[in-house]
Amino acid sequence: MSPFFRRGLWVAALVSVSLRVFAEDAPLTPPMVQSSTEVPYPVGGHGEASVELELVIDGEGRVSSAVVTAGDEPFAERARSAALEWRFTPAMRGTKPVAARIRARVNFHEELESTPAPSNAGGAAASATASSTAQVESTLEPPPEVTVRGMRHEIGEATISTEDVREMPGAFGDSFRAIEALPGVTPVVSGLPFFYIRGAPPNDNAYFVDGVRVPLLFHVGVGEGVIHPSLIDHVDFYPGAAPAAFGRYAGAAISGETREPALVPHGEVNLRLIDAGALLESPFDEGRGSALVAGRYGYPGPILDAIAPTLRLGYWDYQARGTLRVGDHDAIGVFAFGSHDYLGTADTRNGVVGPITEQLGSDFHRVDLRYDHAWTDGHLRVAATLGYDVQGGAGNSDAAAVTTSTNESARLRFEMDQSLSTSVRFRGGADALLEHYGFSEAALALDPNGPPREQVPSSADPPPTNVTWGAYADVVWQMSPRVELVPGARFDVFDSTRTSAASGTSSTIVPAVDPRLSVRIEMAKDVAWLSSLGLSHQYPVLRLGGIPALIISVPGFPAGGSELQTAAQVSEGVEVRLPADFVLTTTGFFSHWSGLTDLTAGCIQIQPPTTPANGGAGPPPTPYTCPSDASLHGYAYGVELLLRRPLSKRLGGWLSYTLSRSTREEHFPTFSGTDAVATVASDYDRTHVLNAVLSYDLGRRWRAGGRFVFLSGTPYSNLSGNVPIPPYNAYRDPPFFRVDVRLEKRWPLGKDGFVAFVVEGQNVTLSKEVTPFGLSCQGTQTEQGGTTQCSHSKIGPLTIPSIGAEASF
Repeated sequence: MSPFFRRGLWVAALVSVSLRVFAEDAPLTPPMVQSSTEVPYPVGGHGEASVELELVIDGEGRVSSAVVTAGDEPFAERARSAALEWRFTPAMRGTKPVAARIRARVNFHEELESTPAPSNAGGAAASATASSTAQVESTLEPPPEVTVRGMRHEIGEATISTEDVREMPGAFGDSFRAIEALPGVTPVVSGLPFFYIRGAPPNDNAYFVDGVRVPLLFHVGVGEGVIHPSLIDHVDFYPGAAPAAFGRYAGAAISGETREPALVPHGEVNLRLIDAGALLESPFDEGRGSALVAGRYGYPGPILDAIAPTLRLGYWDYQARGTLRVGDHDAIGVFAFGSHDYLGTADTRNGVVGPITEQLGSDFHRVDLRYDHAWTDGHLRVAATLGYDVQGGAGNSDAAAVTTSTNESARLRFEMDQSLSTSVRFRGGADALLEHYGFSEAALALDPNGPPREQVPSSADPPPTNVTWGAYADVVWQMSPRVELVPGARFDVFDSTRTSAASGTSSTIVPAVDPRLSVRIEMAKDVAWLSSLGLSHQYPVLRLGGIPALIISVPGFPAGGSELQTAAQVSEGVEVRLPADFVLTTTGFFSHWSGLTDLTAGCIQIQPPTTPANGGAGPPPTPYTCPSDASLHGYAYGVELLLRRPLSKRLGGWLSYTLSRSTREEHFPTFSGTDAVATVASDYDRTHVLNAVLSYDLGRRWRAGGRFVFLSGTPYSNLSGNVPIPPYNAYRDPPFFRVDVRLEKRWPLGKDGFVAFVVEGQNVTLSKEVTPFGLSCQGTQTEQGGTTQCSHSKIGPLTIPSIGAEASF
């Protein structure tokens, strides 16, 4: 460990001890309930019941976590979901608000007549249904312990809870998959887990689980998260200008946070037509430790044979976690997880189905060791992460072998947050990351009737070894009860070294400073103005020098270079809390990139038309070669709307709409073989993206839901002999829509468990989608004119049916 980290740990330890000794002398005032604790009697329930809850109240008086410790269904879920809406005065350690863990008890009483029930000391009131009423008594006990790790909602953040995700049709209960329904998210192909987010390509979006970077959060083809859904507590989605803790990516940040270790043994099992999964967790050493294992195995082959015989998919994942408290305020832990994906397709040209060829193979593994120290007003974590990734693919369906990349990584990080006063909290950290990349290619199949095909050329960029280190800090400042200001900044150094036989060893060191600022202003009781802006940098993605149009586009495979990708992002929005638990958020955004590495290279390399430019005299023009110094610039701007009511309510739903435009400065060849530059719509731009979700409790433990998805078409150019005829990207593919459905029936199992039967389907309309490069043209064309016939090619239908059973115990 470097002297810098050793000194930082000693200083942090001394400060934490001093603050703890001072704080432990201050009196503790428990939280007090301020809102109604009304809980409707659940449909399908009978008789009297009692539910005991463990609640975590954050420093702002919100219930950040509600866990059922005793009680049967359907009362347990009704009490737990209602408790998440309660509001409290926060617990106070002296004069400082702190998070607290408390207990509450909800007693249900069935009455034959609908009569008012008196309020009680806990602030509860009676509620009536058509045939019964429920009287709720909430007993708030002194907290057995106080922590500082309550959830805080960041400015500009969208959080998806596991309760909402479970009820979302087409998400299959997976928190990561559900982000497709959020504003600003545009899939490359509907149903596949590669997203443009506010115009940023998939390579520029950051993926985290418990602060650990992962190359993919989704299984290819089916789009499920690589972490078991029951292990994820919530997913935080930052479409732009994320907090300073998230850096080194020029797009969005998607961060999954795992659940706290369980206090009692529990497990979950699910079995579906396409996969099976399980999670088991148990405390040990009288509750001081916890051990968890989970995993999932996919077998979608039989379903795919019926609906897409030219497609092959396979996937599995695993997770293991162990934690141990080694003192009143200290804990150590290990979190290991990994994933495997296979995607293969068959060549169908000339009406003949060829053999299955691997298009993408992906494996990654992570092991994260962490030490945590918590005190009354702060928290410190030191962690080390080891990783190994291997990703490859043929890139076309007639290849006999694949091109493979590997990445061996090691990261050391330090994180700390500390309350400086009742209105100011400091957050900061530092880390160092080493990534060593490897690249190999295999011989490709040759067309016996065509010219030999070149393998990956020797002029391709050699794989780099990247060392990235930096630090960040921000301050959460509650300037007044109505104004919150969060200024922050990152400082990173990008150090990339390459070694090749032709040029030897070269190294590039580029520093970067990323300022961030977010503001929340409550303009009225239920109306808030949200503002955020920031600058972000990241490595460019590997580009093969001899094939400029080819980019290894799997997220998490950057390559060093003298020009970093740079993004400036700004958003302004208004959040309005409406009656009946509706929340409406409207946001305008603008983003600008320089040095952008997109899924398309910003250039088309062609052979010119066989007809000479002068109409027939003289030799044909020289083949066009893309400029080696082409730097891609891009813009994105638009308006997002999200109207949301929790799906855990009896009637819940989302309406998500994005109106946007994403542009690129692209290089194009002309018939004379010269370079032309124009600002055009991005190849993956979609003007309109709409998601409408509805979920309804039918009673008797039946629940049904539906989801409608609409995507306007992507742009294309009129091509002839691969030469775009101006205006570029001026045409649009047809729009696409799909419908997802979900139906669930649940039965209680034991004291706290349940068994559920779930029928779910994505794209039950069997809609086919035009691919982003969905125009195929044949014919002849010269500068003087000609004839061309063009047709759209479609993919799909990408339909995923699911019939399965789930059990929690």
